[in-house]
This record gives sequence, structure tokens and C-alpha cells, in this order.
Amino acid sequence: MERLCDVRAARLVILCSPCGRRGSYQVDRLRQRFGAHASVLDVYLALTQSCRFQREVGSRTPNVYGMTCRAKLDTTGGPTAASLPSRT
Repeated sequence: MERLCDVRAARLVILCSPCGRRGSYQVDRLRQRFGAHASVLDVYLALTQSCRFQREVGSRTPNVYGMTCRAKLDTTGGPTAASLPSRT
């Protein structure tokens, strides 16, 4: 799953434990906003850029006790096993 066109789920969910942020985004709307061939990493960075623990790309990592953005990306509402095409 590198591009939005590869995502088969209906929604992308972003959860960040340090700041308590949670967001659920419809994949169709993300494709309209960023383009179908947009990188999932670029979309992730755009959606989490307002996190106060976000660092600039390439910046030095904080020490063990430093807080960083720990947002996780997950998918929901994807195709079920019953909806897969038959191979027979």
C-alpha cells in the first residue's frame, strides 16, 4: 500500500497516543483532495502536520525521554473474505 489508489478500505483512521488525536477519513475524499496516485506517506504527513509533537523530516531525533508524534495509520471498512471473487 504505497499510493491511495492501492487502498481497498473505505476509511483511513489516524490515532496518536501522546496528544490523544483521532481522525477518520473517507478514502474517496482523500483521493479527490490529494489525487488517486498520491503517496500514502505524503497524505499521512499532511494529515498529521498540526500535531505538536511532529518533527521536520530529516531533523535530529530527540533523546529517549523526548516526545515525538506517534500517530498510527489504520484502515477500516475494507472488502471482506466473502466478497472476494471466486478462483474456480
